[in-house]
Amino acid sequence: SAASMYRSVESLLPMRAMAFPMLGRLVAPGRARPSVCRFGRSLRAFSGDSKEIKEMKIPQYLNSWVEPEALWEFNDTMERTNAAKQADAEIGELGDRNKAWQKETLKQDPEFFKRIGQGQAPKYLWIGCADSRVAAENLIGGKPGELFTHRNIANMVVATDTNLRSVLQYAVDVLQVRHIIVCGHYDCGGVKAACSVKDHALPLESWLSGIRDVYRLHREELDAIDCPDERHKRMVELNVIEQCLNLFKTSDIQRRRRYTASRIEEFGCALPRVHAMVFSPADGILRRLNVDYKKHLGDSIDVYHLYDDPLLDAAELD
Repeated sequence: SAASMYRSVESLLPMRAMAFPMLGRLVAPGRARPSVCRFGRSLRAFSGDSKEIKEMKIPQYLNSWVEPEALWEFNDTMERTNAAKQADAEIGELGDRNKAWQKETLKQDPEFFKRIGQGQAPKYLWIGCADSRVAAENLIGGKPGELFTHRNIANMVVATDTNLRSVLQYAVDVLQVRHIIVCGHYDCGGVKAACSVKDHALPLESWLSGIRDVYRLHREELDAIDCPDERHKRMVELNVIEQCLNLFKTSDIQRRRRYTASRIEEFGCALPRVHAMVFSPADGILRRLNVDYKKHLGDSIDVYHLYDDPLLDAAELD
């Protein structure tokens, strides 16, 4: 009913519209009667003072009851320059492609969206680069629900990056993923930028400083490679390895591995497992790097221990 629709709106507006000031101006009691907006469906709601039922309209872009196709079509009703219309028309292609994908997915698996609509339980956290050529689901032939994903420039694991750390915490503590993959790629613009003599200005330069540190740690090996392309590829690989090591340094990983290592009968081994991978856009192949994490950290491993626990010592970097 109209009244129940109004109550649904109010439930989304604590303190009568603090979340959406514009919608609040339309429905909050004690204000002048609202004018009818050009767009949107009509909504009958109760006035706060007299409980009088009145007719009002909600702008289409605030109307959560419209059909999805109407949201795409609404864009065409806006007043814009011809150049803006032509530019905005490019986004319409995404709607068409989504319809085709949804139709094909239902054809192959009629229950697919019903299943993933009930929640997610991915086994993998994928930390990858933001490069448009390395979308994780595409390069492994995956489907929605398989990967929990975080992407940034050059697939970095930075201890002070709240975005990354929030994703990591949720993946480990809530989703309890079994595997974490750090995936870099050859021809990485971030790695190339970090290896150049150039100030890229903030905030990008601040982000690239972490990659420059990787070069510093492995400069002897990298400078011994004469071919610039091969040197870049090795730099990409070493950056991935260092980001995997950065994962082991976090409290999230140590805490979860400590917990699972103490319950071998249940989990079989310390979890999550951490994997280093590199994708090549030139041939489409995903390569797994064979990494001895203990060798890379050496005697410094105890510097990063956050728990004084024999179980953690036994499971460290396993």
